[in-house]
Amino acid sequence: MNPVYLVDASIYIFRSYFSIPDRFRAENGESVNAVYGYTQFLLDLIDLKPEYISVAFDENVVSCFRNRIYPEYKANRDLPDRNFEFQYDRCREITGLLGFHNLCLFDYEADDIIGTLQKIFSLPVTIVTRDKDMGQLLGPEDLLWDFSGNEYAGPAEVEEKFGVRPDQIADYLALAGDQVDNIPGAPGIGAKTAATLLREFGSVDGIYRSLEEVVDIKLRGAKKVQQILARHREEVEIYRSITRINCDIPLDISLNDLKITPVTMDAFLDFCDRMAFGNRIRDRVKAIP
Repeated sequence: MNPVYLVDASIYIFRSYFSIPDRFRAENGESVNAVYGYTQFLLDLIDLKPEYISVAFDENVVSCFRNRIYPEYKANRDLPDRNFEFQYDRCREITGLLGFHNLCLFDYEADDIIGTLQKIFSLPVTIVTRDKDMGQLLGPEDLLWDFSGNEYAGPAEVEEKFGVRPDQIADYLALAGDQVDNIPGAPGIGAKTAATLLREFGSVDGIYRSLEEVVDIKLRGAKKVQQILARHREEVEIYRSITRINCDIPLDISLNDLKITPVTMDAFLDFCDRMAFGNRIRDRVKAIP
C-alpha cells in the first residue's frame, strides 16, 4: 500500500445508505443507517494506521461546475431527500470528529479534490473508491482500492478494463459516453470503437487532427464513424471537459495536514448520543491508541 490514502467519501456513504437496513434512528427520529455504516468504514481505515489520509466530499451531489458546461450532467439521478441530506452532513461531521483531514469545496467534486491533492504531493497514492473512472488519475505506482470489495487496480488493470491507458479515459468517456453520469458521447461510437480510435490516434485531439485518416484504419463502418465524429466534434469536446478530472484547484495544504489527529472524546460521545449509537462504535473508538 502507498503512504497517502485519498478517500472518495460519497461512494461509501451511498453504499451504506442503500445497503444497511433502515433500523438505526437518531435521538431526533431521523434514520442514520448511512452514518452508522460510514462510521464503521472510517474506523476500519483507522485500523490500517495510514500515514497520511484525506477524505473528499462532494459539496452538492447533483451540482458542480460541470453542470454549467453541460446542464444534463447527472440529471438522470434522483435528487437526495431530506433524510439523505441530514445523513450526509452527519457523515461529514463524524469524519472531522474522528480526526481525518477532509475537504468539501463549492463547485468541485470529490474526484477533483483527489486529483488536485495527488498532483500537489507528487507521491504514490491509494485512491479509495469504487469509481473506476478515477483510473484516469493513476500513475505507474498508484492504486485504486475498492475497500468494500477489497479489490485493487493499478494502471494495467484499468487498461484491461477500458481497453485504453489511464491517461486516455477522459477522452474515452467523451467518445463512448457514460450512462452513470448521463453523458451520451458521440452517437453510434461505442466502447470498442472509442478504444480503437484512441489506440490509433492517442487522444481526441489526435483524432481530430487526423480525421481524414479514420477511413483508413481497420474499423468497421470507418466512413460512417468519420462522419459522426465530424458532425459531433463540438459535443465531444464539451463532454471531454466534464469527463476530465480537474487537478488544478488552488489549495494551500501540506502533507502533514493529512495526518490523523487524536479524537476529542467528549465531542465524539456527544455525537454518539445524538445518533443513538450503541457500544460497538464507542468501544472501537475508545480502543484507538
